[in-house]
Amino acid sequence: MNTKNTDLKNIMTEPYKYGFETNVDADTTPKGLSEDIIRFISAKKNEPEWLLEYRLKAYQHWLTLKEPHWC
Repeated sequence: MNTKNTDLKNIMTEPYKYGFETNVDADTTPKGLSEDIIRFISAKKNEPEWLLEYRLKAYQHWLTLKEPHWC
């Protein structure tokens, strides 16, 4: 390995030393929409139970709709 690569590897593996870091919490969910995802988002937002029920009812209605055919 040449000197440039060694220096770069050393720089990339040492801790950040210039003052601050931002640790970001992230949640991941599977792609798509389901009741479980709706419940997860509602809990994450700390929504009241009535709002969760409203969203679940809207989701159940959405499932009955047919996809439009535009052409």
